[in-house]
Amino acid sequence: MNQSIRQFGVLLAALIIGIGILFLLFPQVMLVFLMFFEFIAIILSIYILFKRTDVTSIKVAWILTLYCLPIVGIFLYLFFGRSQLKSTAIQKKEQQYLHEYVQTLRTNHTSPTSMLKIKNERLADKKVLGDNRFDILTDGEATFDAIFTAIEDAKEHIHLFYFIIKEDELAEKLKKSLIKKAQEGVKVRFAVDGLGSLKLSDAYLNALREANVEVCIFNPIRTFYHLFRANWRNHRKVIVIDGRIGFTGGMNIGNEYLGLTEKFSSWRDTHMRLQGPVVTQLQETFLYDWLYMKNTTGSASEFLSEQYFPINYAGDDEGQVIYGGPYDQERVIRDVFFNMIDSATAKISIASPYFVPDDEMLALLRRAARNGIEVEILIPGKGDRKLSYYGNDFYLETLISAGIKVYKYDNTAFLHCKVMIIDEKIATVGSTNFDIRSFDINHEVSVILYNGKGVKKLAEDYRRDMQKATEITDVALTERSRWKKIKGRVCGLFAPLL
Repeated sequence: MNQSIRQFGVLLAALIIGIGILFLLFPQVMLVFLMFFEFIAIILSIYILFKRTDVTSIKVAWILTLYCLPIVGIFLYLFFGRSQLKSTAIQKKEQQYLHEYVQTLRTNHTSPTSMLKIKNERLADKKVLGDNRFDILTDGEATFDAIFTAIEDAKEHIHLFYFIIKEDELAEKLKKSLIKKAQEGVKVRFAVDGLGSLKLSDAYLNALREANVEVCIFNPIRTFYHLFRANWRNHRKVIVIDGRIGFTGGMNIGNEYLGLTEKFSSWRDTHMRLQGPVVTQLQETFLYDWLYMKNTTGSASEFLSEQYFPINYAGDDEGQVIYGGPYDQERVIRDVFFNMIDSATAKISIASPYFVPDDEMLALLRRAARNGIEVEILIPGKGDRKLSYYGNDFYLETLISAGIKVYKYDNTAFLHCKVMIIDEKIATVGSTNFDIRSFDINHEVSVILYNGKGVKKLAEDYRRDMQKATEITDVALTERSRWKKIKGRVCGLFAPLL
C-alpha cells in the first residue's frame, strides 16, 4: 500500500526538479509554459468558485494554492481536490435495504419529549433510543483493556473498522486476538481506511486473511492512479461484537494512544463502550461501510437478521448514533451539532485537537457567546501537525472578541478527544473533529448522549482537563511574536485542505 505514495513523492520531486532545470536551460520557452499553466489555474479557480459546493474556506484554500503554485497546485488539485466519488447504484440499494431493516427493529423507542430530540431524529433519520449503558473510557489503557476483553468474550462475530492502524506492538496484539477468535469459529470482519492505514503491510493483512478473517480496504490506494481517492477519507473508529457491545470514539490503534510516544508526555483521548439498543445503530454504521466496500448485489441480505441486530437492554442511558460523509446529500453530523449548540441555555464546552470551523459554525458559536451563554473551547497546547496546530490559532481573535474562552491544554501532552457538552446535560463523543474536514469531507461517526451517567462523566473529565489548561487572553494574543501571528494567518488559510 505504500508504493503509490512513494510513486507520488518521486513524481512530484521529479516534476519540481525538472521544471527548475528547464527554466535554467530554456527561460523564454518556460515563461510561455508557465503562462499556460497560470491560464489553466485561472480556469480551475473559476470552476471551483462557481461549480464546487464546498464551504468557502476550502474554495479559498484551493484557489490560493493554484495562484501561488500554479504548476504544483494543478497537479495537487487533479489528484486530491476533485469532487468526491459517488456511491454506485448497487451500493445505494444495499445500504437502503440495511437502513430500512434497522428502522423496523422493535427497540424500546418512545416519542421524543424535547424539541432537540425531535429535530435530531428528523435530521439524522435515527431514533433516540433508551435502555442503554454508556461507559466513558478516558485513556488508552482503559479503552484497550475493555476492547480486548470484549474481543476475548466474542461468541458469534467481531466487526472492526479503523481509520489508522499503526503496525506496532498494540496492532500485533490486535492481530493475534482476531486470529485466535477466527480460529475458534467467530466470524471476523476487519476493515481500514485506504489512506489512514496506508503503511499497514500486506504481511499483516495476509496473516488475517489466512486465518479466515474477512478483510476490506475503504477506497484502497493500490496504484498511483488511485491517489485521487486520497482526499475522501473514512475517519471512523468502530468495533461491534456480537451485536451487543460497541466501541467508538477518538482512538485509533497504535502505541501512541497508550501514551507510548517520545513526542508527548501523555496522550489525552476519549472513547466509549456502548451496550443496549443503540448498538444496532453502531452496527448499521459499520455495515453501511462494509456494503460500500463489497459493492455486490445481495450483500446486505446476510446481515438482516437477529444474529446481527439483537435487542438487549443494558441500562437507563438515552442516546443515538449518527454517521455521515461526503457521499451523503446532507452534512448530517454538522447539522446535528448545530442543533445542539442552538439548544444551549447556559454553557457550551468543546474539546477538539483540530479546531477549524466553517463560517456558519463560527458565527453560531459567536452568537451564543454574545447572547450570554458561556462558551469554552479546549485545544492542544502542543500539536501533532504544525499546519493544523497553527491553523487553530487563526480563529483565536475572532473567538475571544465575542467573549468565547479558549484554553490550551498541557503543552507537553496531546489532546486528541472529540467531545462537546451542552449545559452538562447533553454531549457528543465520536471520531468527529470540530473542523471543516470532519464536517464536510470525511466519513465520521458520533454518539449523542442525552443526560445520564455518561454525560456526567464527560463533564467531570472536562473539568479535570481544564485544570491542566491555560486560558488564552487578549494580552497573550497581543504579546505573540509577529512570526507566530504570520504562521497562524497562513496556516489558517490552508488548514481546511488537511
